[in-house]
Amino acid sequence: MNLRPSKPTVSVLILCFLCFILLMIRVKITGSFIGLFLVWNLFLAITPLFFILLAKKTFELFDSKKPIARLIIYTFMIAWLLFFPNSPYIITDLMHLGHLPKNLLWFDSVGIFVTALTGLCVGLYSIFIFQTLLQKLVGNFKAWFFVVLSMILSGFGLYLGRFARFNSWDAFSKPFSLLKQSIEISQTPLAIQTTAVFSIVLIGVYLSFYNLISVKNELD
Repeated sequence: MNLRPSKPTVSVLILCFLCFILLMIRVKITGSFIGLFLVWNLFLAITPLFFILLAKKTFELFDSKKPIARLIIYTFMIAWLLFFPNSPYIITDLMHLGHLPKNLLWFDSVGIFVTALTGLCVGLYSIFIFQTLLQKLVGNFKAWFFVVLSMILSGFGLYLGRFARFNSWDAFSKPFSLLKQSIEISQTPLAIQTTAVFSIVLIGVYLSFYNLISVKNELD
């Protein structure tokens, strides 16, 4: 059995370790644990990768043409979509810089940036797996359609998380309340603006990431 971790896994571990080192330095300097909220946010950012890897493993181990196998795969994909907004969400934590000590503003900027970068990288990798898996299940065109759709939904999810203060767990703990309020606030100017901006950014960043991956494959 090959227990050697894959290169993407090593990359994620390196970034997570870097985030941990920066946080420990801050705790050492200040004696405060105020930055620990980033640990929880980073955990949530990695969660969608876990679900899409489960979907990928199910596809590899079982016959995807069987209804039960497809049901399990699509269930994991839906779970991925529910938790995916947590990956780019840490970008919005930059808003906290205005409330942090001014003498450490430069250091906190670096810390939040690296953590946000880690979440974004994990998210982009999970989208790539999502798309690759969908291409095998429904074809290339439909795969791209669902990728773009998921980015738009994630843009709205970022609004729900940052401004409406919902989180992914609410989809399980209070689904009807989440659905009702999502419909009510979806037409507000801030919701439309936030969704549009984050959707465009996510789509643009992923297209760049996808092309970089394509270049690597061409060079290989």
